[in-house]
Amino acid sequence: MSWQLGSFLLLGLALAGGFAWYERMRPDARVIALVATLAAFGALGRIAFAAVPNVKPTTDIVLIAGYALGGGPGFAVGALAGLASNFFFGQGPWTPWQMAAWGATGVIGAGLAWLGARRKPARPPRIGRLPLAVICGVVGFAFTVVQDIGDWVTYSDHSAAQLVAYVGQGLGFDTIHASGCVAFALLLGPALIRSI
Repeated sequence: MSWQLGSFLLLGLALAGGFAWYERMRPDARVIALVATLAAFGALGRIAFAAVPNVKPTTDIVLIAGYALGGGPGFAVGALAGLASNFFFGQGPWTPWQMAAWGATGVIGAGLAWLGARRKPARPPRIGRLPLAVICGVVGFAFTVVQDIGDWVTYSDHSAAQLVAYVGQGLGFDTIHASGCVAFALLLGPALIRSI
């Protein structure tokens, strides 16, 4: 089995598992509407900032969706936002990597809420603007590193030197994406949490 086929098989299983988790929750109509709206908002946010390379609010929207709604809905928002936005940007072998990485971002948001709820029981717990911005920056950087690894798996000879090259070449774009995530979280993060 090739690297590409193996990675796409694993991504497919992860995506199927994430959607099965969401469906097994049997979300009510309110949650389904929020998931659909936030996924569309994430996709449109990515499209609206298409002229600015790698500065997109999608990562923040997905993280906050997971924070406010939980892991299953957060996963669904992220995976659907990646799929829907690529109808504009173009579908390709990068799409499952984006869907999985943004799905994981929603799960990370739910984990963040769970950690906060253990300290101060509230649903969802309050998080300050600055800690949210720092977390969004870290998760945004991690999202783009996953994309670099996806490119390495899909397009290279799979050597360690090629991995270093792919990640190294992407560091500038990764930093820009993380910086955009910080800026969006500072501007809109707490308001989005309150509105959800």
